[in-house]
Amino acid sequence: MSTSSRTRRKVWGLATLGLLTALTACDPDAAAGPQRKAFDTTLRTHAIAPSTPTPEGLAYLRAVADVHARADGLTGDARIGVLRQGMALPQPSGVPEAEIVRLDLAARLGEALLASPNGAWAARNMIAPLVPVERSLPLARASARALVVLGDAAAKTGDDALAMGSYGRSVEMMSLLVEELEP
Repeated sequence: MSTSSRTRRKVWGLATLGLLTALTACDPDAAAGPQRKAFDTTLRTHAIAPSTPTPEGLAYLRAVADVHARADGLTGDARIGVLRQGMALPQPSGVPEAEIVRLDLAARLGEALLASPNGAWAARNMIAPLVPVERSLPLARASARALVVLGDAAAKTGDDALAMGSYGRSVEMMSLLVEELEP
């Protein structure tokens, strides 16, 4: 093979490589890579109007308050166990405040799980179904707290898109709460 043939092949090879590189750089899907997902900061909210207390609603609120009080005196797995018992309590229908109380309890359980070894997946799997982007969340601090815990769990499990989306939704929730307070 002559020197000019080798040179011509090298030039064609480099030109082809350059063209493929340029085409890849123009393709946003290729540039993002196969693992990167877009994060979703969609937030739907609803206000919770105070309701008339019902015996079932009051019993639920008292039971959850008792769970918090018992968990306060415990640490580690014992605290997690008590908080899980609280999450197992049936949420009464027709008591909108119960949704906020449940989210706050879920956030506390998620924080306890995150503090335990290998608890990030458990926290994520417990909170994610409670605060999906498709669901309207109560306009409350408990919603923001649950979103932060989900973001922390997602970050620890390597799902950066879910983490960023959850943090973004939490910031938006807190901004809405501040707007509610401003005259």
